[in-house]
Amino acid sequence: MRAHSGESSGSGQVGRAFRFADHPWLSLVAFLFLSVLVLGLVGTFVSRVLGFPAVSRIAGLINATAAHLIVLFLIVPFGLRLPKGKRPFRAYLSDIGLTKARPLGRLLLIALSCYIILALSQAGGSIVYRLREGLPLNAGFLRRVFDISQDLPPASLSPLFSLPSAFEEVGWRGIMLTLFMATCSKRRSILISAGAFALLHLLNLLSGRETVWVVGQVAWAFCMGIFYGYLFVKTGSLIPPMLVHYLGNVFIGSFAGYMQGLAPVGVQALYGVTFSLGVIPVSLMMLWVRFFSRRWPFPHELEGAGPAG
Repeated sequence: MRAHSGESSGSGQVGRAFRFADHPWLSLVAFLFLSVLVLGLVGTFVSRVLGFPAVSRIAGLINATAAHLIVLFLIVPFGLRLPKGKRPFRAYLSDIGLTKARPLGRLLLIALSCYIILALSQAGGSIVYRLREGLPLNAGFLRRVFDISQDLPPASLSPLFSLPSAFEEVGWRGIMLTLFMATCSKRRSILISAGAFALLHLLNLLSGRETVWVVGQVAWAFCMGIFYGYLFVKTGSLIPPMLVHYLGNVFIGSFAGYMQGLAPVGVQALYGVTFSLGVIPVSLMMLWVRFFSRRWPFPHELEGAGPAG
């Protein structure tokens, strides 16, 4: 339950000092504003002071990584003091599920098994698109779809450039979802964090991306946000959603690359919402997580506690 302000009617007592943790919606707005502000400031520094081209992938990696580190590990715990008020830094890391790594083997197993479902769904989208073209599913095509070497060094630096995606889970599931669960049901909290996470992707309109593609991105970010939140709640740890999110970004070029390289942008958005990061993989992964956690419960479920409890 939300903590009361400490005011008593007619008592003359002074209320407790303002805390962002007592105002989740205001905290959400502050988190969004500061995230965008810091990203812009870091981007300006990287391009004007360090001299990196603003549109380069290296600049993007530096911008996103530095901005996440500043916001998530400095501003949020020591400035906003979210999600539970003023806490020691070690307690903050535990509150958001970042240091909850037991049982590690089971956490890794559920993460990797969910990712396999996601990867197969992405490959399925390429296969469906190939069939829609009226072309055969020969061995050469299947090898191309399942060849992940194109997303690994030396062919690609995707494992490096995908690192910021893991930090997104710290913000949206670890901090925001934990914050809202203090005053809302788990289901509503998952929807709120997923919705805010999705709407943030509207900023990609500023980069010149097609409107239909950005709308599709918002839709599949919402779908995946629901899954990441559900996975966080069921496991009590940030490790599984961070790992699935990261791997999903690293290898999507392999499994969904055929469709992404040939389909019109509207079809790409549709397949993204359906196969790559949308309804089909999210439904299957959530069913699997539900079965897995019932068959092999995680410690916080046995104790009757939430992920941040």
